[in-house]
Amino acid sequence: MGARVSEEPLKVRWAPVACAAAVAAALFMPAPASSQDTEWNRYTLEGLEGVYVRAEANLGCEGAGVSADAVRTEAEAALEAAEVPLLGEREMLASPGLPELRITLECGGGVAGVVAYAVSVRVQQATQMIRDTQITLSEAVTWWSSGVGVAEAGSTAEALSAALNERLAEFAEAFAAINAEDEGSG
Repeated sequence: MGARVSEEPLKVRWAPVACAAAVAAALFMPAPASSQDTEWNRYTLEGLEGVYVRAEANLGCEGAGVSADAVRTEAEAALEAAEVPLLGEREMLASPGLPELRITLECGGGVAGVVAYAVSVRVQQATQMIRDTQITLSEAVTWWSSGVGVAEAGSTAEALSAALNERLAEFAEAFAAINAEDEGSG
């Protein structure tokens, strides 16, 4: 019995090839951060008593040595240093709008010891529609900033910390700017 050669064309599974191409492209193309930090969105921060900080990190980030608790502690320290008032959970629940600063970190394994990550900082508040005040949303994003990047597996924690601190500085600047105008106009 001889070996049989198939007359059918070779079938290629494109999902792994596309994934590898995307990771390679991410390594060589810078990804700018994006944010929703306009005068209109800063308006949603005006008059807030402060924010409650909540942090989330996926298993990929935790595997790289970054826990949600550590992220929250780091964020609270950075915001305190920037003089952004912080609320405890009870204070947030008693505050109009239930203002929460939610931090989300996501990491995914890449090729050759590289980790891709995403950092998101967003203000979430309870809102009410203008056209129909009977419609309320318990949680709406009113301000946000995010960024993506890649880091070597051994330096993922440092890269995440730097990206997070950039987003927090952007938020602190927006918060201070709109609330300084508020203080000066009274």
